[in-house]
Amino acid sequence: MKSYIFSFLIIVICNVHTFAMSDEEKGLKIAKDAYDSTRGYVDSTSEQIMILIDPKGNEVIREISGKNFENMDPNDGDKSLIFFNKPKDVEGTVMLSHTHVNDDDDQWLYLPALGRVKRISSSNKSGAFMGSEISFEDFSGLDYRKYDWKYLGEENYENEICYKLESYPKYKNSGYTKRIGLTDQLLRARKIEYYDRKGDLLKTIYFEDHKLYNESIWFADTFKVVNHQNDNITIYKWENRLLNTGLNEKDFEKSSLSRLTD
Repeated sequence: MKSYIFSFLIIVICNVHTFAMSDEEKGLKIAKDAYDSTRGYVDSTSEQIMILIDPKGNEVIREISGKNFENMDPNDGDKSLIFFNKPKDVEGTVMLSHTHVNDDDDQWLYLPALGRVKRISSSNKSGAFMGSEISFEDFSGLDYRKYDWKYLGEENYENEICYKLESYPKYKNSGYTKRIGLTDQLLRARKIEYYDRKGDLLKTIYFEDHKLYNESIWFADTFKVVNHQNDNITIYKWENRLLNTGLNEKDFEKSSLSRLTD
């Protein structure tokens, strides 16, 4: 009986603490919990399809290979490589990203036509990535530590109750003033609205086709990006995603970019 009462009191105390949190604290907690739920993959490989759709419905399809390396340093971010395989006009292009918590991300492009590596400057990270509706900045957009947070309440989305969170980039050169997103009860991102530097709605990313990996980590295998200002759409699909494959961290260094395309 005493054990039951003790357990009940713990639950009550935890609930009181949750309700006592400010909207900023609650937003940060949900964002952190969602981020932590995707950790432990160690590294990953995948095939990816990028589909660019213009307002007339014309499509350009690009085939991509991707690699990610999880940074075990709690004070720094992850590393990723993206290889463009098809079509011919982008074949051999590689992007390397090193995300950071307190500093600007490091990003480089290897351009085979020039035979050299180009660094993406901090002032250009709001620009479109390879003609898509995804910006260079978006590649680190799911790391909660790069934003300030605020809990806005709950919202029904596709028959599920989701947490509604507002986030504000800490990155001074960000192309966004804020984001408003929905996270479901399983801590999966469902959609994020991005507002431009004027405060107008720029685009929405819809996270679809969620799949459970390694029996513990949810990833969305499709991102659908709708630009509300130019009516362009980018669909980004992951295929054959594998976790903990034993990748070498040295392959994620800038010095390896040109070698990796051989």
